[in-house]
Amino acid sequence: MLISIESSVFRVGKIEFHPGLNVVLGDENATNSIGKSTLLMVVDFAFGGNSLLGHNQDLISELGDHSYQMSFLFDGKIYRFARSTDQADFVFPVDNDGGFLNPLSIDKYAAFLRASYEVGADSLSFRALVGLYFRVWGKENDDVHRPLHIAKGQAARDCVDNLIKTYNSYSEIKLLAADLNRKEQERSAFRAASKNKIVPKITKTEHDANTRRMGRIEKEIDDIKMDLAKYAANINQIVNAELLDSKVKKDELLAQQVRLRARLARIDRNISGNRHIQSKFFAPLVEFFPEVNAERIAKVEEFHDGVAKILKAELQEERRDLLARLSEIDAELKKIEEKMSSVLSAVDEPGIIVDRIYDLSTAWNQASRENNYYSISSALSTEVASLKNDLELKKNEILAVVQRKINGGLRAIVARVFEGERKSPTIRLSNNNYSYEVFEDTGTGVAYSALIMFDLTVFSQTTLPCLAHDSMLFKNVENDSVAKLFSIYDSNVKQSFIAIDEIQKYGAEVAAFLRAKSVIQLNDKNVLYVKDWRSKKARQ
Repeated sequence: MLISIESSVFRVGKIEFHPGLNVVLGDENATNSIGKSTLLMVVDFAFGGNSLLGHNQDLISELGDHSYQMSFLFDGKIYRFARSTDQADFVFPVDNDGGFLNPLSIDKYAAFLRASYEVGADSLSFRALVGLYFRVWGKENDDVHRPLHIAKGQAARDCVDNLIKTYNSYSEIKLLAADLNRKEQERSAFRAASKNKIVPKITKTEHDANTRRMGRIEKEIDDIKMDLAKYAANINQIVNAELLDSKVKKDELLAQQVRLRARLARIDRNISGNRHIQSKFFAPLVEFFPEVNAERIAKVEEFHDGVAKILKAELQEERRDLLARLSEIDAELKKIEEKMSSVLSAVDEPGIIVDRIYDLSTAWNQASRENNYYSISSALSTEVASLKNDLELKKNEILAVVQRKINGGLRAIVARVFEGERKSPTIRLSNNNYSYEVFEDTGTGVAYSALIMFDLTVFSQTTLPCLAHDSMLFKNVENDSVAKLFSIYDSNVKQSFIAIDEIQKYGAEVAAFLRAKSVIQLNDKNVLYVKDWRSKKARQ
């Protein structure tokens, strides 16, 4: 546990802590800016947090960079560390003589605290666990309806996952989540390979067509194998199959050639034609109709000439493309005709059988590779969907258990704190979201008491090592209820830290209890630090 924080800038020099409830007391006037919230931020800083530097920037400007020395007690041994505002990314272990040892990164320091406190929150960092439950003015985690959010922009799904980890139940879905992540990465890699044409990408229709094609090829090869003698004696059957394939391809190319030549002829007619009306043909028109504007007609002719030139350039470009495609078709037709001639000339050569089998095997292998890639892609998608479903089902099971535990703990605290019939807060958890509210009661006091009770429930049911609540949480809660909440804080041997003022309103007995649990008492004249910068004239 944390046993002390010491600093040269503290008015009292050293602040000592004890098990259970630790109280930072304010005065009866609820004086602001005396250091109550700041000390809770310093405690958070001692536990590896950074909110002190972000929210309390006036500390540096008024006091300059300074350090805090923290002492912890674990298994009967005291560990001392120092952390300064100008080197906050490092924590220095301190030996018995007060000397600084080799620094630890803030992450290694947090890992030391996690191991020493034996929190056991699998896959959840110490800061992610503790930081949420330090609800201090200036942090973003005081939304009474979103108690799992450590920051407003945090994804609700991550908040739910962190709660599962806080209850040490994440190991049950950790392997499923890892398997899902691995399969999603495999699928992403495969899709990237398909997108970059490293592996072929085919559709279900193409896959089925390949399957039918492979069936026809297999049948033909089986026929050749089973009756090779018949094919050797009557090789025309093989030749006819070769010629049929070539004839089909040739007919397709000839049809394309006809269409392209027709387009080429139309383009040639458009290029050679001159369809705009020249100005000389307007002279008789001017003679019969003097009011016609000859100059405007001339401008129209110039416009037509410009348009004609643009269209002619575009037509010539298309003509070049058509000629290039026709040239390619001619080359392909020539190859097919040469192949057909070769087949016909080899009618009496048994080697044609070997060539046919080779061509069929090549085509079968290509179709088989394409279908294999399709099968891999489909299998990956199926596995991802299946793992997502398994993960969601398992996660829902765990969330149902956690939800029952929390709501049961909330009901127990409500029964202990509030007299008479009082509705208990309720948390509802799902895979990607959650809600927390007191139904049929929207009062501010009830909302803040619900937030306090939520933290106390988690505190008592998990290995969460500590929590901190600022005075703002207690302001609107009924006095009698607040007084009873204090006993719940103190019933746990784990450390809790609260800032509170105006304690007399809770009664003499409660006020005495809070003084006994206090670690420092602050007021208008006795502030936290050696310097008071609330007024223009600073007091030392």
